[in-house]
Amino acid sequence: MEHGPDSLPDHFMPARIERIEQVTPLIRTFTLAADPQRFVSRAGQWLDLVIPQGEAKPFVGGYSVVSPPRDDGRLQLAIKYADHHAATHHLHTAAREGDTVYITAGQGDFFFERGMADNVVLLGAGIGVTPLFSILRYVHESAPEVNAHLVYSVARRDEVLFPEELERLASASNIDVTLTVTREAEDWLGHTGRISHPLLESLELPRDALFYFCGSREFIEDMATLLGDWGIPETQLKYEKWW
Repeated sequence: MEHGPDSLPDHFMPARIERIEQVTPLIRTFTLAADPQRFVSRAGQWLDLVIPQGEAKPFVGGYSVVSPPRDDGRLQLAIKYADHHAATHHLHTAAREGDTVYITAGQGDFFFERGMADNVVLLGAGIGVTPLFSILRYVHESAPEVNAHLVYSVARRDEVLFPEELERLASASNIDVTLTVTREAEDWLGHTGRISHPLLESLELPRDALFYFCGSREFIEDMATLLGDWGIPETQLKYEKWW
């Protein structure tokens, strides 16, 4: 059976890896360049990525785009290491700048655009923050009339993705960022524990917002229950059951 690039469906396009950067102990970012006439993505969407393996079956993975929508064909992925996932393992251990991978355009109903709401609340746990970062960057760059609040949970402080950028974004008048660390750390003076009802209450989040949340299956189920119990209508909840 043919497994080369020519055998891929027409909606896949080549993308060159322009830059690879280790940004946390377990997360690398990959900046890709694709055909700007073909690659389009809304803030918060994900894509399929294929890594050809010659005559062998290619490695395939689905990853959220962490960059905001752009018109030059460039995009950024932030991928956490996993030795049990062939595509992710290859990207972390074997991929090099200059390599070509194959991607789709952005997919899924998990996205935000101007006009959808005046307020957005973004709830993320661990690597689940990646699509929320895309939305936050989009609001900062293209939707200054929208108020965004990111509530971001990590196990340890060194797992925070783009901490310096988060600090800069939080200085904008329409953006708030709340970090919470779930494991004890002597040098951490901020919020601790998982995202919870008391934490959300203390932040005085707007009840009319669209609530986007992404993380593990357990996290998504917990947030859906928590927000429902908090009185947020299902029509204001934005999440994807990826499992």
